[in-house]
Amino acid sequence: MINLKQIGTATFLSLTFLVTTFAQENQELTQILNNLQVELVQPGTISTNGFEFGTSISPDSKELFFVKGISGFRRTVLVYSTWQDGYWSKPKIAPFSGQYRDGNPYHAKDGKGLYFTSSRPTSNPELGATNLWFVARNDQGWSEPELVKGAVNDKHEIVYPTVQADKTIHFVSWSRPGSKGGDIFVSKYENGTYTSPELVDELNTPASDADPEISPDGNYLYLTSQREGGLGHYDLYIFKKQKDGKWGKGINLGPKINSRNMDSDPILSPDGQTLYFSSDKLGEIAAGQDKFTEYDTLVESLDQIHNGLMNIYKVDLSSLLSYLDRS
Repeated sequence: MINLKQIGTATFLSLTFLVTTFAQENQELTQILNNLQVELVQPGTISTNGFEFGTSISPDSKELFFVKGISGFRRTVLVYSTWQDGYWSKPKIAPFSGQYRDGNPYHAKDGKGLYFTSSRPTSNPELGATNLWFVARNDQGWSEPELVKGAVNDKHEIVYPTVQADKTIHFVSWSRPGSKGGDIFVSKYENGTYTSPELVDELNTPASDADPEISPDGNYLYLTSQREGGLGHYDLYIFKKQKDGKWGKGINLGPKINSRNMDSDPILSPDGQTLYFSSDKLGEIAAGQDKFTEYDTLVESLDQIHNGLMNIYKVDLSSLLSYLDRS
């Protein structure tokens, strides 16, 4: 005879075990996130009191591209720095940038070129104001930029594209049909061209979701979002790929990375262990000053690196990834 009381007790104990295990795991995750060490990328050279964002690291880790511009993104120029004697060199303007509004640099995984978005003119009246371009690297340096062929470029904007080894492109769009106000799309590379972009449903919410980046092994995806439960304007999240191939529930990367301000542009180092991102976190002077009474104090606040303009940061995520790999 089946003992219903025993079944009830067993179920209760099982639920108690699951709740306790979840609480312990959640506590471990919280501790890992709270122990992350975030640092500015080479203050004074890469991160300055100007407006810097949107990095990309070359596959050999010897070249750093990023965007230098003015607040409001009305002027954006691609610049680059090289790794020399343990430091990043003084940035230079990319030879194919400086005239138009260029942004979102992303190194090809084979090291043979760079993808970027640009407002530069095209001969196709069917295209929008911002399109995806590719510039090849050759023995002399860089070739002339060319439009990326296929349905990934059309009358709708394409922002923050990231390109995997198989040339699959993830990007964000606000105007493309199906978007609810900033959503993640994917376009696959098939038969030498790009397919029509499709929504990645499990990543998108009614809020703005943007800036997708996938780890080299394809197991993790990062993005920035204004979804409910965040700490501020835009927060960074990590997603783990599930057995069915879809992305699981997003995990907020916590208060060491995220702030009340904009935290965005997640990009990984070639080994996938270090996350580079952009943020307009305020410094102690600007954030803690209720009222400015001295002009010199005001100038000091506005002239510091943490003055509310975007800067470039990095953080070692190896401890978090180790936890997620076994969870």
